[in-house]
Amino acid sequence: MNKKNLVNLSLAAVFAIVMLIFGCIPEDSLQWSKDGSKGIFSKKGTLFLVDGNTGSLTQIAPKETTTHWPAISPDGSQFAYGQIVKVDDFNRQINLLPAGQVKVIKAHAEVLKQKILTFGIKDGNLPAFPFTPFTGLLETKNPFNEQHTNWVHRFLVENADKRLAEKIGPELIKKTRDKELTFFQLVLASTAEPNDKKILATSSQQLWRPRFSPDSKLIAYICDRITGKTFEVGFDLCVASPAENINAAFVAPAVAIGFDFRQDSRAIAYLKPEDENFKNQKLVPGSLVEKTIVDTNDRLIAQPVSPGVDYPFATHNCTGPAKELAGVIFYSWMYVSYARDNRILFSSTKISLPSSNLVTERGSVFCCDTLTGAVSDILQQIALDFTQGNYHLFALSHDSKKMLLPGNKNTLGIYALGPDIESSKILVDANEGFSDDAPPKIAAQWKGQDRLSCLVSEKSHFLTDDPNAPHRRKEIAILDTKGNLIQILSKTWPDELLDF
Repeated sequence: MNKKNLVNLSLAAVFAIVMLIFGCIPEDSLQWSKDGSKGIFSKKGTLFLVDGNTGSLTQIAPKETTTHWPAISPDGSQFAYGQIVKVDDFNRQINLLPAGQVKVIKAHAEVLKQKILTFGIKDGNLPAFPFTPFTGLLETKNPFNEQHTNWVHRFLVENADKRLAEKIGPELIKKTRDKELTFFQLVLASTAEPNDKKILATSSQQLWRPRFSPDSKLIAYICDRITGKTFEVGFDLCVASPAENINAAFVAPAVAIGFDFRQDSRAIAYLKPEDENFKNQKLVPGSLVEKTIVDTNDRLIAQPVSPGVDYPFATHNCTGPAKELAGVIFYSWMYVSYARDNRILFSSTKISLPSSNLVTERGSVFCCDTLTGAVSDILQQIALDFTQGNYHLFALSHDSKKMLLPGNKNTLGIYALGPDIESSKILVDANEGFSDDAPPKIAAQWKGQDRLSCLVSEKSHFLTDDPNAPHRRKEIAILDTKGNLIQILSKTWPDELLDF
């Protein structure tokens, strides 16, 4: 047995334990500009711009038309989100996709065509694709995700010749055409003119979690990979440069969802697996990586690429140098956050090998000093116990001195880093939490330098003096770092937006 197999075997031994440690990512979100004057709120697909002073809302996208976790630029001048578009004109809209993506769809449809012509249709359904793009081996089931499969099936029936159409049959052709088909776009707009929207990128695969660079010039985002289900195989990381008219520059494959820009906007940090094709593995060794993406002339370091399976989402490839900074246990929902003084915080799990007491191992938030290469665990045990596995949703303050740590039942703590650790405190405890023992409904975020937004329950002391006479609903509260109520931001919001 080689060293890699031995390590993977050891990691598998703690898989069940670590899976209990890691939490989930909330569906809804509220993000703020750096000064807290503007925000963007997402509730089950409905998007709103939020006035940070008055709490007033401006709807910018209707329900079920967007992907999760939109972004607002640090200067508050722009916002970005993933838009879902239903296909109503296949022959026109397939040409909106990246050329490389269309090439892959056509190639897979041709292979599927030959399989149908050879073996016919069984069980009234189109068969699985007969090979994977990585191995060329025969497959007994479809190795691709539903989004990609739907595009291949639709292309197949829309371009079927007489012989293929007879093999498939009119009923299955109609069934395939009637199935809803969608594609995704990265939308950029101004907060001053929210209806003046620009489409930056288009993909048959879902676009997730756009994030602006600190100088607001770049937008990084992730796409689903065509193999496997969401969160099982990681995400492809891309970056757009609107000023340079580069909409999709490929950065890295199979990364975790929580990437971050360096504070000078010239590099991006992410967590990647050792092997990008890891979907059948339970635990995956990986690395914290910092990749330079902007040169000294403030231009994106990217070269055009030919369409193909290597870059199905991108027109360019980021060719800047990448440096592996630390070894990690990779999960696709881990987070990264740049701190000051050349440090990077990231979530992972602690595993010592060899070890005879694996049940004591658990995850945490770590700090990597990019100058010295030193890695340290920065959370005390009491803080880890409080988060109950939700530490990956940590939010670092702008001065890098404090972090918000959410726990189950929508509890919330503020954790002071460095010598001021004694000022750490619980802002929302279990007595004022939610009745269900669930991960946070919406992650708390920093609103400017010394304020934060968080969701509080009906019985919170921020809303009522008597927990036996609760407020009529949950609310979004604005607190200071000492836990004092500044404002009930959501006072005028409709009830359906506070239904968590």
